[in-house]
Amino acid sequence: MPERDEVGERLATMLQHASVSTEGQTEVTLRNLKAQDEATKAQREAIEVQRKAAEAETKAAEASIASAKAAEKAAVAAEKNAKYMLWSVIVASISAFA
Repeated sequence: MPERDEVGERLATMLQHASVSTEGQTEVTLRNLKAQDEATKAQREAIEVQRKAAEAETKAAEASIASAKAAEKAAVAAEKNAKYMLWSVIVASISAFA
């Protein structure tokens, strides 16, 4: 019966190797899942940062529009002031000649 003992030992050895291999595969699977989870978290954080950046760009664009409108109003006011100044010079000149 030495052959049965050898077969039994071989089977036991094969089962041990299979068990170790399964444990290794499980460990690799768990590491992959952790890595995927971390990658997902990083993507979520990146999306949040991009969203905040887009909000900041929108606010900056709104501020730029407001600034442009204010500059336009200032230009209109400066034009009116220049016209008043021109008319006052004309009236002063006429008064001086008279």
